[in-house]
Amino acid sequence: MPITALPPLDETARSILEAASKRFLHYGYGKTTMSEIAGDCNMSTGNLYRYFPSKLDIAEAFVRHLRGEQIRRLREVVSRPGLSTPQKLRTFFKTKLKLVYDRFHDRPKAYELSQEIMRERPAFADEWESAEALVLCEILEGGEMTGDLAVCNRVRISRILQDAFFRFTSSAVYYEGDYDLLAGELDELMDLVLDGFQLRNSKSKI
Repeated sequence: MPITALPPLDETARSILEAASKRFLHYGYGKTTMSEIAGDCNMSTGNLYRYFPSKLDIAEAFVRHLRGEQIRRLREVVSRPGLSTPQKLRTFFKTKLKLVYDRFHDRPKAYELSQEIMRERPAFADEWESAEALVLCEILEGGEMTGDLAVCNRVRISRILQDAFFRFTSSAVYYEGDYDLLAGELDELMDLVLDGFQLRNSKSKI
């Protein structure tokens, strides 16, 4: 299931999201109040509730925007001409590592916001995983068409790949260390995955 796009936002709604995101990332989700967001936007709290029913709705809208941009970025990098299927898979996961590392590493307030959304809106977290899996399915399908890969179940394999690379591509990087070390370990894991695909592909041709 693709991530549901936000409805078109007017200037006021965009201002609310901008003001709220600054508070969420500086003071933290838990210490931000609707009245503070309203004050930053020079509006009454009652007027703020006309745009967003709750602080959690504002947070979800903000995260939905970020994740929509991330999906677009992932699609963009794997669509570059000349990439083989193995290169697309490696590019997909290394790009996501860079995106989530920059967003979460050493940024406790961003991590707090992410955890709050996943705890309070688990359906949104599932929606995001499905949207990402769809991109992976498309890469795998292309690999089958070119003969690069032999995949028995694209949806299942996409989920397995997401699980295998979870450490590198989720907000869990908040707990991790140096980016270059992580990127190197991701490359080693990808080498193992691609070796497995190659072995499966060779067996399917026997």
